[in-house]
Parts: sequence; C-alpha cells; structure tokens
Amino acid sequence: MTGSLPPEDPRDALIGEQAALIAGLSAQVTDLSAQLAELTGLVRELRGQLEAARRAASRNSGNSSMPPSSDDLPGGKAPAPRAKPGSGRRPGKQPGAPGAHLAWPETPDETVALFPEGSCPCGLDLTGAADLGVVASRQVTGVPLAAATVTQYDEHAVRCGCGKVHEAAAVPGAGRPGTVAWGLNVQALAVFLLVMHHVPVERCAGILEALTGERPSDGSCTRCQSAPPAQCGARAR
Repeated sequence: MTGSLPPEDPRDALIGEQAALIAGLSAQVTDLSAQLAELTGLVRELRGQLEAARRAASRNSGNSSMPPSSDDLPGGKAPAPRAKPGSGRRPGKQPGAPGAHLAWPETPDETVALFPEGSCPCGLDLTGAADLGVVASRQVTGVPLAAATVTQYDEHAVRCGCGKVHEAAAVPGAGRPGTVAWGLNVQALAVFLLVMHHVPVERCAGILEALTGERPSDGSCTRCQSAPPAQCGARAR
C-alpha cells in the first residue's frame, strides 16, 4: 500500500493571509507612533512660540523699557492713553492732595533793602527820592558757596608773675606743630559721604575738591573713618 499526503486544509491559506495582514498593520502602527511623537514635539514647540509671541505683543512703552517706536509693530498692544489737558484733570496739585511749600521765616538771616535806580522821566535822579516804605517782600533760600580757607594758629607762651610759663592749647582738629590738617567740617563731610552714602574714596575726594577747591588725598579720606580728628590728613609743611 503506497503512502499519500494528507489533503490540504483550506484554513491554512486563510491563516497565512491573516498573519501577513497582522504584520503589515504592526508595521503601520510603529510608523504612525513615530509620526505621532514627532507631531507632539512640534505642537509643544509651536505652543511655546505662540506664548512667547503673546507676551511680547503685550509689552509696550507703557509697561516696559521698550521705546515708543515699538508700539506700532504688527501685533503689538498700544499703551493705555494718558490723560490729556482738558480731560477733566487739572494740571498741578489735585484737590485733597497734601501740599508742600517753603515756609516763610519771620526772622530771616539777612534783609536787603532794594530801591529803584536810575532817573525819573522828569529828569530827577531817584537817589534823592522820598522813601515810601516797603511795598513787597520776597525771600530766597540759598546755600553760601563753600571755599577752603587756611587758618594758622600761633600758640603763644606767657610767663606768670610768679615765674611759671603757660602755653596756649591747640584748637580741636589741629595736628602736630608744623603740620597742616583738614578741619573738622571737612573730615565730617568725608565720613558722611563714605559711610552714609557709600561713595568710593576717589569720588569722595573729587566731591570735596568740587565743594571746597582743595582735594584731599585718597588716604586722608580713608583715615577720616577711623583715625582721631587731629591725625586725619595731617601733613608737614
């Protein structure tokens, strides 16, 4: 009896087709997953750019350091309009706002009388005209110009009738005999600039020169913060 192959099962062909279809779909899923990841990253990047553009568009010369010329750029937001004259708000002090002014001193430091000068149309000189009294007063508050002055203190010695010799005491702020020192006011101003306002030493010396006409050395300004007054800036003649 000769052997024979079993008849083919019709389901084998169907199984093969399904396997090929599954393999193809699996490849498509892999490809689509890669595309989805790429598109997700692109969307995230575009959203970041859009948010940055929105923030940039909201900036203008009214709410940032951008120049007014940038207010006309496309997509920009114009600043809020400012109050214009005639819009209901008066210029100057507003009602209810606290005022500030220079008080009128009843006892000024100096009073200067002013008289008309020249001549009258009639030809008479006004220097001989009758004084009718003050018709108006005005006060000006100012600060006198400062200039460094050098004062030499000669300390004398005297002999008492009993024979004892007495020598005059040195003034505060003076250095050793034969030296020149900066006065207490200059020293105090140097300390004020260095300590209270944190002015650099070189600039402090320049400010003192601008105010007094004399420039102390950088070392003199530095020593004023710690040295006794008599030693601050003392130099031999």
